[in-house]
Amino acid sequence: MIEGPTAVVIFDGQLLLPYADEVASYVQTLGKPVDRIILSHAHTDHWSGLQILTERFPDARVFALDGISDQLRARGQARLDSFRPIYGDRIATKVTVPTQTIAEGVQRIDGITYDFKRFVDAESDLQLAALLPEQKVLMVFDLVFSPNEHAFTVVDHFDHWITVLEQLKAIQGYDTLVIGHDTPVNRSAVDSTITYVKRANEIHAASADAKAYSASLKAAFPDRQQADWVDFSAKLLYAPRPVKKAHL
Repeated sequence: MIEGPTAVVIFDGQLLLPYADEVASYVQTLGKPVDRIILSHAHTDHWSGLQILTERFPDARVFALDGISDQLRARGQARLDSFRPIYGDRIATKVTVPTQTIAEGVQRIDGITYDFKRFVDAESDLQLAALLPEQKVLMVFDLVFSPNEHAFTVVDHFDHWITVLEQLKAIQGYDTLVIGHDTPVNRSAVDSTITYVKRANEIHAASADAKAYSASLKAAFPDRQQADWVDFSAKLLYAPRPVKKAHL
């Protein structure tokens, strides 16, 4: 979240409802209204808790890049249903679809300058990043991961993800990166994420199934935490894809 002079902007909404409730309770201690909620991308761990945040802050509109709302309408409920056996009533019961589109480019919100950028085919199909030029902070969410933790590799966008990371690396003057998992990191995390994604790409090309991919990737980075993220990623990465029928 970003606390401005008179209001708060919340980015993303947590996976579990109790955690989203904790966020809401903390925001209320600031004594400032929530101007808006901005969703970075359509992965469930970033939007499930929007159910709570929109209940606690009913006047806050939810923004996302053009295309994100369509993804949630198409797949959101199925994602929630897949998590329910694991998390029960701690997961959202409904999909909270953003109602506002956030445009790329420079915007001022409550006196703070944001430069919003759109990236495709990286950790997810479509993802937002936000530069705060006055604070020299780059909000990259799940485009970059901590060097201490595994990354989510749930879709086969390895090559283009590396291209995106090289683009982020070329942005100068931003030494603090806010990421989607763990505490902020410095610029070296971009390089370590490139190294990770390149190795994951090689392992994916050489692995016949999810089990082999997971075992090899964990062996390649034995010191990284959150090994269960690799198992989760492998399950989705190797899931059968619907076959598109040809139109005759």
